[in-house]
Amino acid sequence: MVERLQSLLIPFLILLASVYASLYVGTLPPLWFALLPFFPFILSIIALLLSWHFNKGRVLILVCLLLIPKLHGASDDASMTAYLVVSCFCIALLSFVRERGFFNRFVINRLLFVGMLLGWCYAVESHWVSFGFLDQAIFHFETTWSSFLLWLILCFSIVLVFVGWWSTGDNFQASGLISIVSLIVLTHFSVSQSQFDALLSAQFLLWIWFLLMESHRMAYLDDLTQLPGRRALNEKLVGLPKKYALAMVDVDHFKKFNDTYGHDMGDIVLKNVAAQLKRFSHPGKAFRYGGEEFTIVFRHNRLEGVADILEDIRSHIEQAEVSVFDPKKKKEVSVTVTASIGVAFATQGDLPDEVLKRADEALYQAKRKGRNRVAQAPALKKS
Repeated sequence: MVERLQSLLIPFLILLASVYASLYVGTLPPLWFALLPFFPFILSIIALLLSWHFNKGRVLILVCLLLIPKLHGASDDASMTAYLVVSCFCIALLSFVRERGFFNRFVINRLLFVGMLLGWCYAVESHWVSFGFLDQAIFHFETTWSSFLLWLILCFSIVLVFVGWWSTGDNFQASGLISIVSLIVLTHFSVSQSQFDALLSAQFLLWIWFLLMESHRMAYLDDLTQLPGRRALNEKLVGLPKKYALAMVDVDHFKKFNDTYGHDMGDIVLKNVAAQLKRFSHPGKAFRYGGEEFTIVFRHNRLEGVADILEDIRSHIEQAEVSVFDPKKKKEVSVTVTASIGVAFATQGDLPDEVLKRADEALYQAKRKGRNRVAQAPALKKS
């Protein structure tokens, strides 16, 4: 729950700041006010360069889509409503498709699809294509079938992205949800061109933030297990308090498992172990150390319960069944794995590397005693 809300926090603040700024855009100094129409282009170029650098094709499509009203100059209500619906629908679709890179056949296909939608809207707007019944009122209401269908697609897009974000907490879907809300504000509540430029600039700023967060995730989060990686662990160790504990977790007989079932099945096991660590290591924080090894950092004021937490983790790893494909039996089978854990407690003056080394030694002690157990390193005697 907290992680979901965190993914929405900065995009929401960008939205609030953009709305506030658009209300007072007239108070800008003359120089900044003159430069305001160029801000969407400057920020869009930055977003395009970042999406190219980080190989994010979905953001490429969104930036091109967001630039359309600025380039086309559509100002009537029908054009802006059509643009709003197409943009929100495309954001919803992009939220549920895989990232395929910056510029390749997949991105070209998606750009062609977006172009087709925009071309269709332009054809209807220019009366090249006409459906008479869509201009008729719904029963005795003033709303036409055309407006009703457009708003139905818009609401469907919002609900789709919201459900996707709520179930996964994905940063792209969080940014997409705020982007849709921002587009509604932009198309229906901006009364001047300067307000429009301010709100549109915030759209590009939102996706620049997303790209920067993605770069952080790529650098610090392990792609397989979705746990923080070795770099994040090293930075965590630098800022530890005087009292803390470090635990090393190693999957037993993992090489033998890989030889039996294959490395792809081994990846499934690592994901399962990581899920158990993430779920049951509180108040500690789990990291992927490398290979089949994980590290848990405890920096809570009360460390007396660490041994019980580690025993609980070991028990859940042992009990969790994992479905893997057995190449010999040619079918799916359920298997379980065990893990050995070594833990070391820091005393005043201990360096994190020393404590980590003692935890590693305790881990190998657990291995020598038969595996599938927790071993604690003895405290160092201070001379």
